[in-house]
Amino acid sequence: MRRLYGHFAIRGHRWPSLMLALVALWTYASPAQSQQVSLTPIIASDHASDPPLSGAMRRIAQLEQTVFELQQRQPAGLIEDDDTICFDAPVTEHPSHYPIYDTGWTLRPYDSEKTPFELTIGLHNQFRYTGFSRDNDTSIDAAGNVRTIPNRNDFNVNRGRLVFSGYALDKDLGFYANIDYSTVASSSIQPLLTWISFRHSDTFTLYMGLGKVPGTWEWQQTSRYTLGADRTLATTFFRPSISAGMWGIGKLGDSLSYTVFVGNGLNTLTLRSADLDTNFVYSGLAWWEPLGDFGVGFSDQEYHQDLAIRIGHGLTQTRNDSTSSDQSGAEQTVVRLSDGTRLIEPNALAPGVTVNAFDVWLYTVHLGLKKQGYSLSSEVFMRWLRNIEGTGGAELDSLFDNGFYVQGGAFVIPKKLELFARGSAVTGNFGTGSEVAAGLNWHLFEKRSARLTLDVTDVRDSPAEQSRTGYVAGETGTLVRMQLWTFF
Repeated sequence: MRRLYGHFAIRGHRWPSLMLALVALWTYASPAQSQQVSLTPIIASDHASDPPLSGAMRRIAQLEQTVFELQQRQPAGLIEDDDTICFDAPVTEHPSHYPIYDTGWTLRPYDSEKTPFELTIGLHNQFRYTGFSRDNDTSIDAAGNVRTIPNRNDFNVNRGRLVFSGYALDKDLGFYANIDYSTVASSSIQPLLTWISFRHSDTFTLYMGLGKVPGTWEWQQTSRYTLGADRTLATTFFRPSISAGMWGIGKLGDSLSYTVFVGNGLNTLTLRSADLDTNFVYSGLAWWEPLGDFGVGFSDQEYHQDLAIRIGHGLTQTRNDSTSSDQSGAEQTVVRLSDGTRLIEPNALAPGVTVNAFDVWLYTVHLGLKKQGYSLSSEVFMRWLRNIEGTGGAELDSLFDNGFYVQGGAFVIPKKLELFARGSAVTGNFGTGSEVAAGLNWHLFEKRSARLTLDVTDVRDSPAEQSRTGYVAGETGTLVRMQLWTFF
């Protein structure tokens, strides 16, 4: 028989309750239990006038809690001779959440109905070496400006992101915040994408915040899933960017998906209300996957056993107005001519004239195929610049630019090592720019979460310029990029 250590303080008429507690403990401490339990004195009630029955019920409740604690600890053999059990300890509740890794460090509720809150913290990092060997030191743009073309030989963090996501108050009320850090962007640290989402059903989810203006397929896809080191030259030239606004994402049936967006402008990420005109941007992208899920990105890293197809198109429209002083607005700086000249550069379209207002229409069509480690994807771009106005009330002719990219990949080691090639071009009233590239993707752990990429690109008369991609307007030469993308 096991021994019971403890002392009982008997005051007033408490002895019936204490005897009941002693009997219950003696019953639990059967010969099968080989461990000893030490009981500290029971603290008498501060209410001396409580009826004996009320005190007994309270003691029984305390005893039940003590027995529960013993049962939880007994199987692991955790009770020691000098353990102390406090009968007046408050009833402990189970924790509401537990940590787990799920594409990020996640705090997940045991019961999402009782405690509807989940938080995932992820870290994304794109470390890149860039080398560029120019063919010419300078180029001349459509406005007659001489541009210096630099060589490059440097390391950078092109994209680093601390991402917070999850839901709160209700499983259908989501949140997302992407804090971006970079050594090549104008702002080294800034919020990039942030939103609150309300899920109605698979058919429709509403988002409000900072988001991508959809525009094109390769732009809509995250930069983590590009086929090469970054998006193509043609996508960099034609795509819209990020704006505050509202958008909806959903599916119609099993195979048709869409996203629609209304926001402040083509690229208003860093602009304040004083920098904006009064025109919204409207953009939509829809795609069809008739043979099943196409998956993310362009590589067939999932290794589809059967053919997967994606067919889609997009339309984007906005008006860019002049400021109250008949000058170009801050929203207009991202639009370029086909030789890389900014549309609002003085003398770009006519001597002595600076563009200060215009309409943008962008239409895109895309196609993607995947099967057993092979992939092929392409997108065609058509852009109209209409109702172009210049200083002094000048009306200028409309402009049409078009372009495309085509790219393909093949895994020589399934899910791990992929070889790829791609090309893209932009053509318009001011000339043609193009690129041809080849390289490899090495998925370190047979997953997308760690990818080493090497590509070599021959660039001719680049019409695009963007610090993260590495393209410079007017450049001709050889661009080498080697990078490690990690996200966890």
